Amino acid sequence: MRKRSWPCCAAILGLALTKSPKAPAQDAPPKDWFHVIVIDKSTYALSEPRYWQANVSYLLVGSKLALLFDTGPGIYSIRPIVESLTSLPVMVVPSHLHFDHIGRIQEFAHVELLETGGLRDQMIGNTLTLSAAQCLLRSPCSLQVAQWRVDGESIDLGDRQLSILSTPGHTPDSVTLIDPARHRMFTGDALNRGGTLYDVPGSNLGSVVSTLMRLQAFARQGYIAYEAHSERAIPSDDFIKTSQGVLDAIAHREKGKPACLDGVPARQLDVNGFLIVLPSSADDRLKPLASSSAEIDWRHKPCQST
Repeated sequence: MRKRSWPCCAAILGLALTKSPKAPAQDAPPKDWFHVIVIDKSTYALSEPRYWQANVSYLLVGSKLALLFDTGPGIYSIRPIVESLTSLPVMVVPSHLHFDHIGRIQEFAHVELLETGGLRDQMIGNTLTLSAAQCLLRSPCSLQVAQWRVDGESIDLGDRQLSILSTPGHTPDSVTLIDPARHRMFTGDALNRGGTLYDVPGSNLGSVVSTLMRLQAFARQGYIAYEAHSERAIPSDDFIKTSQGVLDAIAHREKGKPACLDGVPARQLDVNGFLIVLPSSADDRLKPLASSSAEIDWRHKPCQST
C-alpha cells in the first residue's frame, strides 16, 4: 500500500452501526495494488490502479462515523485498508451498483442505498438481489441493505454533514455525495476522464442531461468533483466545460467516431480531453461481463457485420 498526498485542487444514525463480520481469509494484494491518497486529514481516496478499470473509492471520516463511498471491484478486499485509516464504525454507500463498485461489499455490516429506481421493491427481507443488467455481471449480485435514504437527505458523520443526491444517467441508481463544508462532490461514474459509459444497461441520455445540469450548479459554486476511475480530481472549471460539451453533443446528436464494445456498436467523442461513449442507437447497450476480472473488448472502429 502506498500513501501519498493529493495534488493541488485537490443525522447521526438513530442506532449504532454493528461491527462488520470478520473478513474471510484471503491472499494479500500485490505491492501497490492499493494507493491511499490523502485529500485531507479526514478524507482519503483509495485507488486500485493495477485493476483494469483503475477504480477509486473514497473514505470520508467524521468524529463518530466514517463513510466508504464504493468498495471497488473486490479482487482484493478494501476493508483492511479502511481499518488502517479509521477505528470508527463504517457505513458503505455505493455510487451505483455495478460490480466494480460493490466488490466484497458483504464484508461491511452497514450498507445504505438511495431509495430510487424501484430498488426497494426487489428486496426480500434485508437482501437486495440485482439482475445481471443491474450489476453488469452475467451472474446476479446480492447485498444486505441496512438503511434507505431519500434524495437530498443529510448524512451526519458527527461533525461532518454530507448530502446524498440522486444523479441517474449512467445507471438509474447512481448517486453523488456532496460535502458542502469542503466544496467537494463525489460523483461516481457521472463523468470520468478515461471513459464515461452512457451505453450500459439502464443508462438514459435524458437523465444524463438532468444530472449534469444539477451537478454544474455545484461546480459553479467552486465544487471540485472526485470521480470513480481516476486519481485526478476534476476542477470546477473543467467539470463545467466538459459537462457542457457532453450536453451539447447529446442535444445536437453528434455522432462522434464509431466504436465496438464487446460486439455492441457505440460512438465515442473526445470532449475537453474526456472520452465519452454514447449508444449507437437507442437499443445498443453494453453486455454484462463474464466476471469482475473480464475486460471489455473495446475496438475503436465499427463493429463488423455478421
